[in-house]
Amino acid sequence: MNYIVGSNADKFFQEYARQLERALVEHPEEYQWPASELPNVLQKMCTAIERGTANKDSRAIKGTCKVLGIKHTYTAIRQYLAEVPV
Repeated sequence: MNYIVGSNADKFFQEYARQLERALVEHPEEYQWPASELPNVLQKMCTAIERGTANKDSRAIKGTCKVLGIKHTYTAIRQYLAEVPV
């Protein structure tokens, strides 16, 4: 999917990056990859979120939804990503 710069998708993925790093630092036992792989994992996960194939139950996605004030459902995430703020 192609998103407009400055869109909700930009906000979502910026917050997701913060939440993914936070989850890795606070819960390293839940992750099977080293911190050095964060950029690669982030890129793969952003693609999976765009495609709708990511698991919405990860700490990082849950945290992202909470910070952005959106429901933690696939439908709400897709809708948020597609919206362009006024």
